Amino acid sequence: MKRLHGLAAAIALGLANSGSGQPPAPAQPAPAAQPAQPAPWANKFFVPGIEKHREQAAPALIQHNFGDVPHGTVCTHTFTITNIYDVPMQITEVRKSCTCLDYVPMARVLQANETGEFTVTMNSGKFVGTNSQTIYVTFGPKFISTAVIRLSANSKTDVTVNPGAVVFGTVAQGSKASQAVKLEYKGRSRDWKVLEVASAPASLDVQVAETSRGGPLRGGVEYLVTVNLKPGAASGPIVEQIALRTNDPANPLIQVAVSGVVAAPLEAAPARVRMESVAIGGTGTQRVLIRAAKPFKILGVDGVGEGVAVELPTTANTALPVQVLTVKFDRKKPAALDRDLRVKTDLDGGATLTLPVEAEELK
Repeated sequence: MKRLHGLAAAIALGLANSGSGQPPAPAQPAPAAQPAQPAPWANKFFVPGIEKHREQAAPALIQHNFGDVPHGTVCTHTFTITNIYDVPMQITEVRKSCTCLDYVPMARVLQANETGEFTVTMNSGKFVGTNSQTIYVTFGPKFISTAVIRLSANSKTDVTVNPGAVVFGTVAQGSKASQAVKLEYKGRSRDWKVLEVASAPASLDVQVAETSRGGPLRGGVEYLVTVNLKPGAASGPIVEQIALRTNDPANPLIQVAVSGVVAAPLEAAPARVRMESVAIGGTGTQRVLIRAAKPFKILGVDGVGEGVAVELPTTANTALPVQVLTVKFDRKKPAALDRDLRVKTDLDGGATLTLPVEAEELK
């Protein structure tokens, strides 16, 4: 009997470390005399190329070092998250060890083998010198694990950026937007210069102008960096960086983060409704945000049927920039569902939005 128990335990351990299928069950607290617990399996989601090497062990923590940055800079980094398991995963909680840290929420659910983006920021204006802080990202809801991400930066006071980032906010697609930051050098070099814009996304136009220089005795120099959003920018979130090249060999590049949202004339979140695990005779429900760059009314929804129904919001007759639809699916048969709904609005003389609704075949 003892040998059978030992064999069962070995099989269970092998499944937990397989790197595919379902996530390992949470480890039980170990007695004090036993080795420390393994790294959280959620750390594997952040490893580049993990989909090709699912069997590798999870790293103890995920690390990113922003390096030397001007004081006041809002440092930005985007991680790619890959769900390597056979169950849906989503971020259920985020905790931070410092107010200098922040993140862009990722509300979408990652299906098996899907990828998403998780953007973190570190505000170097809240500390001086080197600093390392931790952000904890919990995944669930069925299997729960918390990834540990360590972010580091060295906030240098000889160069400052104010404000620390370019923030456009929400901009209607096709519109222009412009924001500026002041870049100030306070170091000892008398000929410190910004030489050029080393890199910038195609959607941005960046202009750099020297506004003052202290001279041979006082030193110091100030620049105004103006960032213009081009009218042709695609809709969606803006999470970008521009790089300015200086003549300082120790710190040749200065990064400035750019964020905002280009609002399409009409868009849905989520853009595709997926009814997961709805049994025959059961009902699935999902809320969908319909957003526009300006207030609008929902006139109706075409394409309902085959068990798909739509409940209009109580505010449908009130012009608002965001409306909420409730999509319901009453399953009558095991066949797959693939249906497009057409949301009709009063925007621009009757703009419409296509909203796909899907459900997998039951087997």
